[in-house]
Amino acid sequence: MGKSNSKKKRSFKLNPVFKFIILFVIILIVLGFSYAYITASHVDKMESFLEFTTTITGGLASIFSSDVNYYSKYITYKGFSVEIIDECTGLLEIVIYLSVVLAFSTTIKKKLIGIAIGIPAIFIFNIIRIFILLFIGANSRLLFDFMHLYFWQATLILMIGSLWIGWLHLVVFREKRSVAVSS
Repeated sequence: MGKSNSKKKRSFKLNPVFKFIILFVIILIVLGFSYAYITASHVDKMESFLEFTTTITGGLASIFSSDVNYYSKYITYKGFSVEIIDECTGLLEIVIYLSVVLAFSTTIKKKLIGIAIGIPAIFIFNIIRIFILLFIGANSRLLFDFMHLYFWQATLILMIGSLWIGWLHLVVFREKRSVAVSS
């Protein structure tokens, strides 16, 4: 009767959310392995970065107390000492942040803005984290363990997410808001 013999071609189009997630995981794996390779093959440069992190954090802490000593990868405050190791640098958090920014579908310019803002922000946040942990550790080992193992881990995740959402809001979707407001 009225049936059409024409076949409709089905095109497979991946949902943008799934596309983002898949791309994020792929980039995270690539950057994660690259990070592991670079840190393993350039130990001397990593040691320099650990010492740089120590110097910045120790210098900041020294502003607030003359009881702070720092050398190489160690910072001591009132007999409590911390060693700055790879995981204390914020580089792993930067890898996660880079992965989420690079995976998001936007212009290269907006991605570069996100990277230029995000990397220093994560480094500064991490310095503040070490600084606070140092002063907490000098007063309570139990509180230090909680803050180091649980509180700051969750806070770093929230910080990365907040930084990414802030970038989306202030940079990526800014033009869309301006157009909508002026219409």
